[in-house]
Amino acid sequence: MSEDAAATGTAPPEMVGGSALPGGVMMRTRTRVGVAVREEETGRIVTEGFDLEPLTARWARWPLMRGVVAMRTAIKTGSQAMGLSERLRWGVRDDEEPEEPLGWGAKALIGAGALIGAGLQILAFRVGPIVIAKEAGLEGAAFVVADAAIRLLLLLTTLLVVSLFRPFRRILAYHGAEHQAIAAHERGAPLTAAAAAGFTRFHPRCGTSFLVVSAVVSIAIYGAVLAITGVFTYPALIATRLLGAPIVTAVAFELQRQAAKLADGRFRFLSWPGMAAQYLTTRKPGDEELEVAVAALQEALRPPDPHHPHPAPSPGNVTMSPVVDITPDIP
Repeated sequence: MSEDAAATGTAPPEMVGGSALPGGVMMRTRTRVGVAVREEETGRIVTEGFDLEPLTARWARWPLMRGVVAMRTAIKTGSQAMGLSERLRWGVRDDEEPEEPLGWGAKALIGAGALIGAGLQILAFRVGPIVIAKEAGLEGAAFVVADAAIRLLLLLTTLLVVSLFRPFRRILAYHGAEHQAIAAHERGAPLTAAAAAGFTRFHPRCGTSFLVVSAVVSIAIYGAVLAITGVFTYPALIATRLLGAPIVTAVAFELQRQAAKLADGRFRFLSWPGMAAQYLTTRKPGDEELEVAVAALQEALRPPDPHHPHPAPSPGNVTMSPVVDITPDIP
């Protein structure tokens, strides 16, 4: 609960997550997604949303399980929002003739490209740190710490390099605007660009912070596995990283969840490393970015209409999704 809500005795605001998109912002509650972008041709803000069906199964709210569920849901809705945002951004109407369905050859190429991309990510961020640390002659605790540090350094360096390209700078500004709009909502401030401008662009539930928390968690988990098994071969180390990734995700989610709740208290220092890393993944937004973020938030907060539901769109031919950022909390 925010300090303002606690002071007034009112119910805390609905938890909201989000992500920056090319040309706009996606916001998400447990029951609805709102997307806002600026049309490339006119520059005006266009919005659209779709309803979500939250998981009601009891197991989906169990500690550790809810982290994996949250990440899976975030990736799925992110892909759907990406497809929707591209349609809105380029002014493609719903009633326009659909594209010709892809043939088996095109589908095979897209699938091969996705597999190659996933393989390169595994080689760079999973296998690469292991090889560097092991070939450096490190063992035991030193190896585990170096492995996590190298992985985090590679990720942050990649983000830094990407941020140097002009097209991505606007996305980073939308990322900062997303954070500021959510902060304004959480504090009960008016949902306007002017109000959001008064808040920080750094947020304790950001996906960048999650990367930092995951690196710390991986030290403990992979270190424990190495200490118990004593196996220090390449196949065993790589298999541990791949099979243990969901466990690291689940534990990191729970820790970040608690750190975010304590971000305004005496334990705020727990969020400092992740907040500092956000200097690489956000830029100070202007009024144009803040207006889009607020519009997306207003669309996401609109209550679902049971008489006129808006089902989630198909991702279509979009094969990429935005980087997972702030995820709504799961009680």
